[in-house]
Amino acid sequence: MGELRPEFLESDDLKLRSESLRGALNTQIKGTRTVRARMGSAFVRFATDARALYEIRTDTDTVFGLIVYEDSLRVIDEDGVSLFASSAVPWQPLGRVWVETFRGDTLLGGLNGMKVLKYDGTSWSMVNFKFDDAPAGGLAQPYWVYTKGITLTPSALTGSISLVASDPVFKADHVGMRIRYHSREILITGVINSTHALGTVQSSLAPSIRLTAASMASFSVGDVVVSDPTGFTGLVRAVTATTIDIVTLTFFDGPATGDLLSGPSGSVTLTATSFISPLSSPVWDEPLIGPVHGYPRAAVSAAGRLVLVDFPDAPDVIALSSARSITDFGVGAEDDDAIVRAVGDNQPRFHRVMNAGDLVFLTDKGLYYVSLRDGGLLTPSTFNPVLFDKRGAAITLPVQIGTSIVFVEASKRAISMATLDGNIYLKWSVRTLSTLHSHLIKTPTTLGAPSSYATDLDKYLFVVNADGTMAVMSWSEDFSPDHVGFVPWATEGSYIAVTSLFGRYWVIVDRTIGGVTKRVIEKFRPAALLDCEVPYDDAVALSDTDVSLHGGGWYGGTRTVGSDGIVPETEDMPAGAMVGFPFTTQVLLWPVKHVESPYTGIVRARPVRGSVALLNSGVFNIRTNNTTRVVGGYTAGDDVSLPPPLRTRVVKFSIFGNREYPEIEITKTEPGQFEVMAATQEVTM
Repeated sequence: MGELRPEFLESDDLKLRSESLRGALNTQIKGTRTVRARMGSAFVRFATDARALYEIRTDTDTVFGLIVYEDSLRVIDEDGVSLFASSAVPWQPLGRVWVETFRGDTLLGGLNGMKVLKYDGTSWSMVNFKFDDAPAGGLAQPYWVYTKGITLTPSALTGSISLVASDPVFKADHVGMRIRYHSREILITGVINSTHALGTVQSSLAPSIRLTAASMASFSVGDVVVSDPTGFTGLVRAVTATTIDIVTLTFFDGPATGDLLSGPSGSVTLTATSFISPLSSPVWDEPLIGPVHGYPRAAVSAAGRLVLVDFPDAPDVIALSSARSITDFGVGAEDDDAIVRAVGDNQPRFHRVMNAGDLVFLTDKGLYYVSLRDGGLLTPSTFNPVLFDKRGAAITLPVQIGTSIVFVEASKRAISMATLDGNIYLKWSVRTLSTLHSHLIKTPTTLGAPSSYATDLDKYLFVVNADGTMAVMSWSEDFSPDHVGFVPWATEGSYIAVTSLFGRYWVIVDRTIGGVTKRVIEKFRPAALLDCEVPYDDAVALSDTDVSLHGGGWYGGTRTVGSDGIVPETEDMPAGAMVGFPFTTQVLLWPVKHVESPYTGIVRARPVRGSVALLNSGVFNIRTNNTTRVVGGYTAGDDVSLPPPLRTRVVKFSIFGNREYPEIEITKTEPGQFEVMAATQEVTM
């Protein structure tokens, strides 16, 4: 159960308290539910300004690492060797970044755009994300109405034209972008001021038409009208006693004399029609994605489509590419057409989207899903996100464990999981994982989870807190509260991020090295006993830094690495000795407070003795209140020419003092193995 909240101090009648710790630091809870010293980490490379690590799989067996920096990226191999670097990234500054692999290509997104990282089997390249061409000279990009109620008036239907808006809308960033007037595109070539722009029509714009009849009293501005039998439709922009001015919606040739024109309030027979100068119209839109209104800040692929969410100026919009191509966002009613919709009540902001068999959307006002299981189709007619939980999610990137999704709640003080529940009919539900351990959750900035390719038998969820510490979650059997445990980790420096990469956990850390704060990429190794470990005979990475030394079971104490990377006084250390930053492991036990007597019932008790069982452990300390005892090292009969042996044993100890809440702490301060299997206490009443 890991370290429970302090409120359980008096709750020793609860079973979960007997299976938990009062305190823990730098421990791992193994699948066998024993508690051992956490694994250390090995130095990989320095990475100034690195913010995140991602795993890239161009195919099942081809794996690379991606380092995301403030203004660049780098592709590395398993040894941390750089294979490709580029500053042509869609983020500067970093802001929100997303990475999604789709059929061998790696899609990248950030505050400044979208890119595609390509690998042809031998070399890497970076290209712009480009939308497909559409019919009639169009571009298959998603569009959205950002300025409802504002009208746009073009000066002509073709060629180079001017545009006048009824209110300020145009910005310098519009230059080079396309807007649509009645679904026909205009390339903006210049911006005169916020209400005037210049453009080039990509295909002829919708014409304006004056229609005449005996009486137009039944029509009003804003009505949509349709003619029969021509099939013309249009939007009414002006009305007189016998005429109405209309901007065409469909059938650009216009209605014919004698057509029956119908609107919401009546119909008339047309006696004349004529084309007129283009009218102002509120039916126009802008690119959903671009420099004016920003770029999507989260994405995922599903059912052959690219799903984009978290648009800065359209927070409740979801955009899905067509099933034909992830660069085709042409919307329509066909099954393979793109989908662009606003979803949810009270305009939620869609922070993240995950493909967990179903599409799961995480917003600040709840969680939604779209069923894809059991052959569910993702089409314009079937796309209907369903709200299944009203708790909000923070923007922190969620992670996937199996088919479940772990996320940070909007409060930033709880870790929860969206998972499928049920025996026959599966449905999505949410459970909070950190209720009993909430004191360890301190505004998480990143989450790290094992990938499906992880090689470690024991798997962990890493919650990196804003203060540079981590809360590390383990689980057994399932994710019910009594099978989940959290323990805190700390290091010499601050944790930045943890990622599962190349079958291991990799970590970004800020450390003071040589008197200067440096950002380091390391990887956790079960055999590592220090942090940021490097070989003692090649310690240039830790030059001018105080480190600890160990090797072959020997502990060599503290050294200062020279500016040349040489560790002094290491002549007697065995080959393979390592230096790095030490960390302390602590296990603090709950004191027994109550016992059940057959004569007096439940009575208060005071622990007087205890024992702890350890597996293959070296030197450690047992502290009971103010008394500390060192255990381990050599005993009678040991060969002192060999390192102190590791022992599996039960150590008994006395608990001195008469404290209301006695402290029982087992601590390891030197590099070495340490694993607690069980602990017991004897009491007096």
